[in-house]
Amino acid sequence: MQENLFPEMSQKKSDNTKVIGANLSLIFNRRNKNLVILKNRDVIVKKVDLSDKPAKKLLVLDAIALGATKSRLAEALNISRQTIHNYVESQKRFGTEGLLGGYNPNMGKNLAEHRPGYAT
Repeated sequence: MQENLFPEMSQKKSDNTKVIGANLSLIFNRRNKNLVILKNRDVIVKKVDLSDKPAKKLLVLDAIALGATKSRLAEALNISRQTIHNYVESQKRFGTEGLLGGYNPNMGKNLAEHRPGYAT
């Protein structure tokens, strides 16, 4: 990987900043690690409270859409790369409702399976 060729390029800028790829970085609040800022080329894209699970899921999707590396993002947010993949798949198959409603892509596309009482 190119970072080995250029040791000055670090995945971690400082204690509270983590580079997640494609000129993207996450800056964690020093006092409250649940507060994070997503920056693209040092421009603030989004401020998020990670204790708000829907906001965290949307942050993950926004970062991926901007070109974040799944493995770096997963490490920075202390979640698995598979979780990120599941968020992306849920959003693709079911939209934002499915992502935030916890619809499982492995269950299929049938909304009735995901929503008890849903009439088709």
